[in-house]
Amino acid sequence: MHSDEHASSQSIPDAVAMPATVAQCHEVIQAQARQIEVLLQRVARHEEQMAVLQERLKLDSHNSSKPPSSDGPGRPNRAQRRASERKRGAQKGHPGSYRALLPEAEVNGVHDCRPAPRCECGAEVAVQGKPLRHQVFDIPPARVDVQEYRLYSGVCRGCGKPQRAVLPSGVPTGQIGPRALALIGVLGTRYHLTQFKIRDLLAQMTGLDFSVGAISQAHGKVAVAMKAPVAEVAATLATAPVVHMDETSYPREGSANWVWAAIQPKLAVFSVLPSRARYVIHDLIGQAPQGVVVSDRYAGYAYIDCGQRQVCWAHLLRDFTRIAQRAGVAGRIGRRLLGLGYVMFRWRGKGKTSTEDFEPIMRRLRQALERGTQQPQCPRTANTCDNLLKVWAALWGFVTHAGVEPTNNAAERALRGIVLKRKISGPTRSRRGDEFIARGFSVHETCRRQGLDMWGYLQRAVVAWIDKVPHPSLVPAAVPTG
Repeated sequence: MHSDEHASSQSIPDAVAMPATVAQCHEVIQAQARQIEVLLQRVARHEEQMAVLQERLKLDSHNSSKPPSSDGPGRPNRAQRRASERKRGAQKGHPGSYRALLPEAEVNGVHDCRPAPRCECGAEVAVQGKPLRHQVFDIPPARVDVQEYRLYSGVCRGCGKPQRAVLPSGVPTGQIGPRALALIGVLGTRYHLTQFKIRDLLAQMTGLDFSVGAISQAHGKVAVAMKAPVAEVAATLATAPVVHMDETSYPREGSANWVWAAIQPKLAVFSVLPSRARYVIHDLIGQAPQGVVVSDRYAGYAYIDCGQRQVCWAHLLRDFTRIAQRAGVAGRIGRRLLGLGYVMFRWRGKGKTSTEDFEPIMRRLRQALERGTQQPQCPRTANTCDNLLKVWAALWGFVTHAGVEPTNNAAERALRGIVLKRKISGPTRSRRGDEFIARGFSVHETCRRQGLDMWGYLQRAVVAWIDKVPHPSLVPAAVPTG
């Protein structure tokens, strides 16, 4: 029981004696008035708590940051949505799509299939015309390539100094070669396979039979090989014109970790750290980033000047939806805000980009937010509206800065692969696992954005790490590094 409730219960007598005089009647009336005031305050407090709890029960992906997978069976998922009423598949009149035949010089074998020499009637069959070409694409049986390196030792006949042979270029000291290491890295990131599944797949498909521990060590080696390339990409964040940032949980066994995403059009950096504090943002983009940072309204980004921020409007629409579901004046204000948010997206879709184009929406939205802060019925609505007014300039970064989007979809989409990996593989078990996840998905997302072959790039990076030579860069020539 709270202290104020305890005090109020003490002020309520179990039995009130009948007043004998007018003065005693006044005292009883005043005591009852005080008691009624205490009870009314208690009821108001309980009603507010009940409203908060009821609102929490209604939270879903439409009015909060919860993922669509948490909506439960009562709501249709994304796979059940139909963007069109047309039937699935090719439409009537579609010309079709067919794989072109390879030239005969590029096929591995040609097999002439002739009809039976005699017909059912007993006469001979004469072959006529050109044959119908039919090509079949298949996967040949894979066999692991094992190379043995014999390292001889010797002694100098002049000074007696012992000598020993070294491994050729690109040959690791371990038993897993660079191409296999790169494949293990790709399977663990882009294809979200667990270490057990990677072990089984390699054993079945190639005969490369290693333990789960060896696969884990391979992930560690790939992470070390990716350290320098990812660090070079991270050095571009402080000077990037636009950076999309977001974070989500990625626990390690026994502790709570967060994976941070910093996304550019051609580059991506992920970092797994045990904190969601502001210093992590400082480490990623610096204390004075030069470009615009697109994010949600998390307080960790508050140190960035509002003129260099863009608050995600997709998050704002969910906030407005939650306010619109409230009763009374707050609900009416929320519906007004939600409508203005939809109008903003519609106008932007029509090609409006300047401040003059959006001035009517800016004026109406500000008026609605000010009404929200002034209404006394719902403190939660007032707090949200007040917070948005404090970061007002950050709502319109897409208008004042070229190349800035009003949403943080770039970072959220980039995080989906890591979220899938978390759901499939579960938490990591060591710092080595954290580094593999962070650096592996940094390389994967960067290669995807540049149209690069991740497997080929990882192989080159691993060979460079083995030979201790400069790594292949992921940073395009047009992107400045810090």
